[in-house]
Amino acid sequence: MLFTIASPIRPACRLNPLVVAALVTAGCAMTGAVQAQGVETRLDLVRVEAAGLIDHPDAKALLDARLAASAEGGSGDWTYRLGAQLDAQGQTGDRDFDKVSLDYTENYLRWAGSDTMQVTVGTQKVLWGRVDEVSPIDRLSRADLTRGMLDRLPQRRRAVPAIRGEYFGDGMKLDAVLVPVFDEAVLPEAESIWNPIDTVRGRMLGVGSMPALVGARVEGPADEKVGGGGLRYTAEGDGFDYGFSVQRSRQSMPYYRMSATPSGVVLRETHPWSTVVGAELEAQQWGATWRMEAAWSSDVPLTTAQTFQYRTDPGYDLVVGSEFFPGDAETRVTLQMAMHKTATDHDVVDRTTQYALTGEVEHPFAEGQWQINFRFAQGLKDKDSYLNPQLTYKGIDQHEFYLGAHLFSGDEDTMGGFYRDNDMVTVGWRARF
Repeated sequence: MLFTIASPIRPACRLNPLVVAALVTAGCAMTGAVQAQGVETRLDLVRVEAAGLIDHPDAKALLDARLAASAEGGSGDWTYRLGAQLDAQGQTGDRDFDKVSLDYTENYLRWAGSDTMQVTVGTQKVLWGRVDEVSPIDRLSRADLTRGMLDRLPQRRRAVPAIRGEYFGDGMKLDAVLVPVFDEAVLPEAESIWNPIDTVRGRMLGVGSMPALVGARVEGPADEKVGGGGLRYTAEGDGFDYGFSVQRSRQSMPYYRMSATPSGVVLRETHPWSTVVGAELEAQQWGATWRMEAAWSSDVPLTTAQTFQYRTDPGYDLVVGSEFFPGDAETRVTLQMAMHKTATDHDVVDRTTQYALTGEVEHPFAEGQWQINFRFAQGLKDKDSYLNPQLTYKGIDQHEFYLGAHLFSGDEDTMGGFYRDNDMVTVGWRARF
């Protein structure tokens, strides 16, 4: 898949991220949720993380801070939620930058006038799907790529402006979503080590090295106003749950349309439309929870290898996963097999066939005060590896302190290969009040 660089259309100011980190830490003074005139306010997340890069040629250290706050209230059949998120990021080395940005989270008005139906209008998270990490039917959400793959899937998704109607029947649910205003993915700064485009060395995530990309010019997208919508039906079966969905939407992650000009290659950002038909299944069997998602996409964007012509072809995705608790039942293991195929008979620069195994092992000890996590993603067709061991202390209520590492390797056209210089050690603190 091709991505692009773009500055998110959000208020931003340049401040020292160390100062912002101190301000975020001071947010702990807002202890717990408080009740004032029927309005409940809280800090949904406070996080400060520092990382040292092991062997990156252009960057030495990273700092990330996030503060998310919200307020909820209502009367009778009506409820509302207001929320905002402040992000501060910094990077030291030859490619240094610091940035502070403000973004909306969930801001909506909800009517729930009966036991069977509710309608929500405003910005909200729409995260369809059952599997972890790679969900082929998650097409209406807005991606957050500012930290690459460091966070789990729910933390890599942000709210979208939407009108949503949900009907709850006897063992079933019908979910209809319209995204009337399109908002693209939140992308890294041009200098960030997570930026999926490197016009200095001529590299692109999902493509690898291309000499033509050296010095390429990046142009913004055309005016893209509507995000699309979808319909999802889920139900409880005899020993299993299942669902079907159909969506017609733009993908929030941009795609580059390449064109050759006398002055060099031009990369124009675009967010192509696609119709996606999906199916999902979840069942309890053999002491484990099994999950499956399958999807057909009408228009997967591609670029031909010789002429850089833009085209689209159908794509197919299948993800099968399992969650189980071996041994003492405290250790949790999740495994997923993800497969993607783009049905094209053209020679393209994109990866058209992908197979990967992803998963996580989680083990608490010392009466739950400590926890070991190990996340991974391993390519099966190509050399592509991501490893994330982490040790977390959870002995203080509402606080977590962690030490971890993120390690990448692989062929240059894979994620692990593209980020192979980004090996790092991290230390951080996160809390909710």
